[in-house]
Amino acid sequence: MKFSLLSALSLFLVACSNSHPPLQTVKNFQLDRYDGEWHEIARLPNRFEAGLVAAKATYGVGADGPVSVRNKGLKENGESTEISGSATVVGDGKLKVRFSPFPANLFAGDYWILWINRSYTQAIVGSPSRKYLWLLSKDPKTTASDFVEPLQFMKQQGFEIEKLIENPKRLSPDPSPVVFVNS
Repeated sequence: MKFSLLSALSLFLVACSNSHPPLQTVKNFQLDRYDGEWHEIARLPNRFEAGLVAAKATYGVGADGPVSVRNKGLKENGESTEISGSATVVGDGKLKVRFSPFPANLFAGDYWILWINRSYTQAIVGSPSRKYLWLLSKDPKTTASDFVEPLQFMKQQGFEIEKLIENPKRLSPDPSPVVFVNS
């Protein structure tokens, strides 16, 4: 009896242990360079983007306070979506994002910049749970194949990159810089 209880406990502890290395974020992340419009190239499936065929996010980095965030999406049926919020820096390459209105504003989500190219035009963002992952680009013509090397690193970090959904469409760039205020 003791042996089977110890065996079961050992198996439970092994199953609960995290076999992935600690997730690393971009060091010396320059928030001001992240400012602007980012097109979602691909993502891991998630409930709040179900049915989207295109998405983009606009980040407004001001001198004071949180970062403004506006996400726009396009559904398969042509309907557009939009949600705004704010992000707060909580560490190097780590942000907490909170969207409005209720109930989306009840919880802040982890938004970690895991990889970014030198020109700050392509990025991979995810969560420490490894449940969320987005490939982003300031150039709407970018494809997932432009992320081959960094995606291999994401796979080593425990992300299920084979489940990525590549957006078949892109939203048009906004005609002028977007300025908006958090409410």
